[in-house]
Amino acid sequence: MVERYKRGKGKKPLLGSHQKCWLWGRNLVLETLAAGRWPMADLFLSDTLPGEAVASATARAETLGVTVSLSPPAVLEKLGHTSEHQGYLARMNEFPYVPFEEFPVSGAGGKPAFYVMLEGLQDPFNFGAVLRSAEVFGADGAIIAATGQVGVTSMVARSSAGAVNRIPVARVESLDAAALSWIGRGIALVGASEKAALEINACDFRRPVCIVVGNEGAGLSPAMLARCSETVRIPQQGHVGSLNAAVAAGVFFYEVRRQRLAGRVFSGSS
Repeated sequence: MVERYKRGKGKKPLLGSHQKCWLWGRNLVLETLAAGRWPMADLFLSDTLPGEAVASATARAETLGVTVSLSPPAVLEKLGHTSEHQGYLARMNEFPYVPFEEFPVSGAGGKPAFYVMLEGLQDPFNFGAVLRSAEVFGADGAIIAATGQVGVTSMVARSSAGAVNRIPVARVESLDAAALSWIGRGIALVGASEKAALEINACDFRRPVCIVVGNEGAGLSPAMLARCSETVRIPQQGHVGSLNAAVAAGVFFYEVRRQRLAGRVFSGSS
């Protein structure tokens, strides 16, 4: 059965090796189909799914030119190396990163831009969680480096709850060059750092802004800190040294959204 689905010449590159190119689970696979951004090579559905579920997924897949196979659950488990497929398994092509040059200076609907830049995030679950929070709180896009940073993988897709299909992600050769480009285009870089003097509620996020989040252990590099117009911290009361990178990012994204909805917020504003 596996031999039947080997890739032939001229096919688009897969997301990874045979073991790493799969997405599974009802919600994630259906969300990926609905969004239609990430090219799907093949869709495998369990023959135990209700007829209407099979018909709906098949109809959407066919509009995208995706081959659909109906197979016993054991076949899906063997192909995807998982028993948690819920009857939905997709073999994915490479993730469609958006060219950084295509990111607009103004945000959706003409609102001030709101981006996130990640420097050296290594954990795919952290990356996925950041993308999930960024999408939920209305970020316009995410920027990552091509090296020294985890890219979009099936693990990232799962931990993002499908948000990888809804928020544009740019992968650049030089994060420093991207930072300089944002600065030159009037977008403030605000670095997240537990060592900063400025607290999050004292920073004005109503302007065009890019939140910069660093490595899980080392934080932001000195070079990136030097590019930031401000570094900002989240006030804490507990005894643990710092928040998880993804949790901290979510707090920052919430604050951006809160300030923009309220119209004012930072300390000393009238």
